[in-house]
Parts: sequence; C-alpha cells; structure tokens
Amino acid sequence: MTDLSHTRLTRRQALGAGLGAAALGVAGSAPAFAQAAYPSQTIRFMLGYAAGGGADIVARYYAAKLQELCGQTVIVVNRPGAGGNIGAQQAATSKPDGYTIVLAPNIAFLGNVSAYNNPGYHPVRDFVPVTTLAILPFIFAVGPKSPMNSMADLVALIKQKDGKATYGGTTTTAVLATELLLSAIGGKATKVPYKSMGDSVPDLDGQLDFVVADGTFAIGQARAGRIKMLASTLLQRSGTAPEVPTMDELGYKGYEVPAWWAAYAPKGTPPEIVAKLEGWLNQIARTEETKAFLLNVATDPYPGDSKMLGAKMVEETKRWGELMERYGIEKQ
Repeated sequence: MTDLSHTRLTRRQALGAGLGAAALGVAGSAPAFAQAAYPSQTIRFMLGYAAGGGADIVARYYAAKLQELCGQTVIVVNRPGAGGNIGAQQAATSKPDGYTIVLAPNIAFLGNVSAYNNPGYHPVRDFVPVTTLAILPFIFAVGPKSPMNSMADLVALIKQKDGKATYGGTTTTAVLATELLLSAIGGKATKVPYKSMGDSVPDLDGQLDFVVADGTFAIGQARAGRIKMLASTLLQRSGTAPEVPTMDELGYKGYEVPAWWAAYAPKGTPPEIVAKLEGWLNQIARTEETKAFLLNVATDPYPGDSKMLGAKMVEETKRWGELMERYGIEKQ
C-alpha cells in the first residue's frame, strides 16, 4: 500500500492553502471582473444643448441604441447654455468611471477654448476621445414670410443694412459660419444670443434677419413651415434636402464648416471602458437602421475610433482657434 502520510495536510494547512488559492484567484481575476461588470449603473450622456433640438434628437437615438447593447439605462442630460460649455464643464469634473460621457460638436467643443475667455474646461487636457458619431451641415435660413429666397438676397440685405442686420446664433459653429460669410462679402451683422435655436425661430418674424442652425433642426423646422433654408455649409448637398445648395457651389469656393459629433470621456477613464464604449457606438453607427434614421434628420453616420478622434482633437482645437483669430471673432 502506498504511504500517503507525507502528502497529507493538516486541517489548518489545508484551510490556509485554500484561502491562499482563493485570494490569488480573486486578485488575478479582479481586472477582468471589473471590466466584465461595466456597466452596472445608468450611463449619462451630457449634452450642452436644449431638449428637442437637432443635437438632442441624435443624442437620444444613440442613447436608446446603446442601452440595447450594454443592458443598462442610458439617459441624455441636457445642460444648455454658454455655447455648450455648461454640459462640457459638468462632464469634465465628473468621476472618470465611464458613466458620464459628453456628446459634443467639433467646433463648439474644440473651438470654445478659443471662443470664450473661461470655457471652464480644455478639450485635450480634460477629456479622452471615445469615437466620432455623425456628421451634418449647418444651414443659413430665414423666416417663412421673409422676402429673401436665396443667399444672394440675404447678402444684398446684409450689405444694405450696413452692420444693422441681425442673426440668431446659439453655437460657436453658427457664429463662425456667419463670420466666414461676412468676411467673404465684406459685410457686418450683429449676433443676437439665444439659449436655444428653438427660441430664435419665432423672432424671424421681423426681429431677426436670419439664423444659422444645425441641419437636423433646420430641416425639421423647414418641413413644419417655420423657416426657409437658403444654403448649406458642407461641400456636398444633403441627401435629405438636395434642393438646398452649398455655399461652395453658390460661388464661395472652399467655404466649408463641417459639423461632426463625437463622444468624449473625462480624463482618467479606464482604457478598457473607453474601448467598450467605442465598440458599441461604432456598432450603432454602422447599421442600416442608423443610416436611415440619420438621413431623415439631415445627418450621416460618422464612425471612427479613439485614435483618429484624438488626433482631430489636437488638430481642430488649433485650427478653429487660428480661424477665430484671423476673422476677429471676439471672445465671450
């Protein structure tokens, strides 16, 4: 008979060995367990714009689709004001745990560091890139009863009023798009600030001469008969509103103010969580359902990755700052 006496453990030794093995097992699997556990609570999409606008429509679509993929509630938190800065500020100071993500347009999010004296955040220092989501034009528009029916009409009015023309602008993108036009024609106009683009539309009935609105909002308003669209800021016409000419084809060669949306997380968010969000959001962006939905609101899917977005963050923060300085856009 084989002597097993030398291989037997005392009860205390066996208990100690078991606890040691368990401890090693838990320690070894902790990172994998933490990663697998995400998300375990509600994810917030911080949005620096009012509910009901074009940005909100797109944000809520992505939130609903992400909720289906990740199995947790995803909500949109609207924090309008200061050209999107309020929402970005709150996101920048949130815990970097993957449960607060800011959705923002390129020019406002990256350009506001140059457009405001104290935006309250810095896009490159305070955030990490997740991925791009969608791209859309901005639209020059006037009231439905306005005698202006083309950009030529609007330009003539701006020159005629000689600095007294007014426009509604709620975003840095709208201001920059307008300043590029004014620089090209040698004209002047006065910006009338509004908390949301929806607030400015009623004033097109005599108080405002024009607005520059994101395509999603503008096309919805045009379909409802509340505005007339004159021109788009992208180089290619929108598939949803092919009747709207681009500034480039109207003779303003090279005029382009692209508006694309992306997701960012507070600096310090674990890379494995960023990778999960990146994968989910790109999965959403690449579906035919998303393409059809976005086309209906004058937007195209714009899937990307964190590396590409990270490079854009640096490049465009510099680019928009230089353009604002060149065209003399005063800081707010």
